[in-house]
Amino acid sequence: MSDTASTAGKIQEYLDDNKLQPTLQVIINDLCKQLPSDAFGYLVNQLLPKCAPPQIDKLVGREVLDSRANPTVEVDVYAIVRDKSRLIARSAAPSGASTGSNEAMELRDGDNDRYMGKGVKRAVDNVNTILSPAVARANPTDLAAVDDLLCKADGTELKTKVGGNAITAASFAVAEAGAILLDLPLYKHLANVFYRGRDTPKTYRLPTPMVNILNGGKHAGGNLKIQEFMIMPNADLPFTEKLRYVTQVYHHLGKLLVSKYGVSAKNLGDEGGYAPPLDNADEALGMIEQAISAAGFTAGKDIFLALDCASSEFYKDGKYEIAPKKFLTGDELLNYYEKLVNDHPALRSIEDAFDEKDYEMWKKSMERLGDKIMLVGDDVFTTNTNLLSRGINEKWANALLLKVNQIGTISEAMNAARMMFEASGQVIVSHRSGETTNSVISDLAVATGARFIKTGAPARGERVCKYNRLLQIEEELINEGLLEK
Repeated sequence: MSDTASTAGKIQEYLDDNKLQPTLQVIINDLCKQLPSDAFGYLVNQLLPKCAPPQIDKLVGREVLDSRANPTVEVDVYAIVRDKSRLIARSAAPSGASTGSNEAMELRDGDNDRYMGKGVKRAVDNVNTILSPAVARANPTDLAAVDDLLCKADGTELKTKVGGNAITAASFAVAEAGAILLDLPLYKHLANVFYRGRDTPKTYRLPTPMVNILNGGKHAGGNLKIQEFMIMPNADLPFTEKLRYVTQVYHHLGKLLVSKYGVSAKNLGDEGGYAPPLDNADEALGMIEQAISAAGFTAGKDIFLALDCASSEFYKDGKYEIAPKKFLTGDELLNYYEKLVNDHPALRSIEDAFDEKDYEMWKKSMERLGDKIMLVGDDVFTTNTNLLSRGINEKWANALLLKVNQIGTISEAMNAARMMFEASGQVIVSHRSGETTNSVISDLAVATGARFIKTGAPARGERVCKYNRLLQIEEELINEGLLEK
């Protein structure tokens, strides 16, 4: 056989294997029938679904800064699409200040000559040398499968080999890449993942923001031990109005604090809330109630109150230092909370009321307050289904604070959300005090149907971008007739 005949045979075999000639003939016939104005655009749209599925080519990690000027991990996802590798998406991991002992490990370098020991070069190297080959050739649109590969590459529950920060950044970036490649908004892509492609909701709802308006504890550094004082707008409002309500209260609180305590009282904490020189929760809640009235709203009707106590941070030797040099037993602290609820009827949620391992007091708080308010588990659960299963059985709390970086991947966090929903509890999707300018958690809250989102004050770009993303989603859902009524 001549070289020419051999080449022709190989070409014909290639054409036959890929069914090119009959496929193209059908498409050309349709083109001639429809005579679209953009002939080549029509051809591209017909051929795209027949292309090979995308494959992850590589992950590329880098060290960037978070909102507290500490290093964090950012990951780029490169995928082979139509026979060419290209950058599809990138995202970064957040970082917490008050952290539970059962959180996925945040891998830091410990080199005090770089970023005071907080560098993340080791985690970045793990992205490039461990995670990247582990997910190579996987389909980036299958987030659950990729997340499983990320977890297996580490092999530990708390991500101590690769680092939770490396894995969370990779999971976020792959989620973004999948949505882009599927030409879907991220919340719709994540909804398909959450509902596993079955019974995906026909309509979506926007979460109610739990807005950090006044800071204490590790987020501020003053005498106020309770870490966050939050406000929540009436859940029946459109999200646009919810955001307007809380923002107006925020501004009025700033004015009141300056008039009473001086201009420094308007300084901001890590999450954008004000950090005034207050000494106790009653004083803080009273100032917020004044701000609600000054903004023209009614506490308990238009605006509600919430606390994140982060009590593990002021728990030592079996007692809680609720104020400087004022130590309470667990039962005394529960009495204190109950009095706050009675004295401030608009208070509807208390997060981390007790130390993460003070399980008896968690149970007692549910018995005393569980039918009145949300008792939110953060450090006690750390978005971990093993802890959550035990907590549900033993009735530790009636709401879960969901933080992806506490467990590692979006898929693992979704498992925790499903478990809490099945137990008829509430889920609050949450940011961290060290944040980035991605808005993945906004889409995640909408995708899972979480009724609440906690993403800081309506100030600081890394917080505001998440609220602005929810505004965009609301507008899109309204235009498509997909907003739950």
